Amino acid sequence: MQPSRAELARTLVSSTTTATVVAEDLPAAVADVRHGADDDGRVLLLCHRGDPLAIGPRDVSVRVADEPPLPFSPSWGQVRVSGRATPLGGDAARAAADSIAVTLPDPDLLDVGHHTVIVEVAPSRVTLLPRRVEPDEALRSHTPSPSGGPTADGPSIGWDDELAIDLADYRSADPDPIASMERSFLVDLVDHHGPQLYPFLRRQLVASGVGLPADCLPCPLRLDRYGLLVSVPDGDATACYRLCFTPPLDGQQDLLDRLHPVLFHHQCDHH
Repeated sequence: MQPSRAELARTLVSSTTTATVVAEDLPAAVADVRHGADDDGRVLLLCHRGDPLAIGPRDVSVRVADEPPLPFSPSWGQVRVSGRATPLGGDAARAAADSIAVTLPDPDLLDVGHHTVIVEVAPSRVTLLPRRVEPDEALRSHTPSPSGGPTADGPSIGWDDELAIDLADYRSADPDPIASMERSFLVDLVDHHGPQLYPFLRRQLVASGVGLPADCLPCPLRLDRYGLLVSVPDGDATACYRLCFTPPLDGQQDLLDRLHPVLFHHQCDHH
């Protein structure tokens, strides 16, 4: 009940975080490259005509790092997509512009074919360098048991090395539908719904068998279609736990529908 490596990779290449592109025939890495991705996971780089990347086909490596939504949130790491980069023209360029606009409605997309060039990177290798779990951090997953109550899985171990992702898995995976609203939603939860949210998270963890001091309130760290990652103080360190959505969310409206009774039950009680 957490994103697969392929799903994390697809989410990152579809994010609005700018990419860094490396090519052997270029003297330096090209940073802050805007990008998107099509339905098959091909990375689409948004370049200006005359940029080094927009001139001729070449082999490149595109790196996109996760940007945590809150200052105290962990990072999911970074994805590296290696492959042949080819400038697009005609109908292919217009179709690519439509794909980019889904997540990055950049005004330069209106100028594709003139001063703006879209460079397509067809993946030949995809790797994920996940976030490293620190020694003092316990990461557990909480999922509903057949009887309806939550249960706790064992600790999850972080990866230190870059991991190759099967290309078929990468192409068939979907980006997380919640990713684009994660930052704004978590900020809203923390700033405006703490009195409802924190006790709810506490009740869920206690029901899962997590022992919490009476004055301890969990804090939300990350949000995805599979659940909420929350932290609680654990002596001098911090423990992290995943509270899962069952079934996983199918979109942003599904998230709002499920959390509405939690955040606004006090208003409903008055009607």
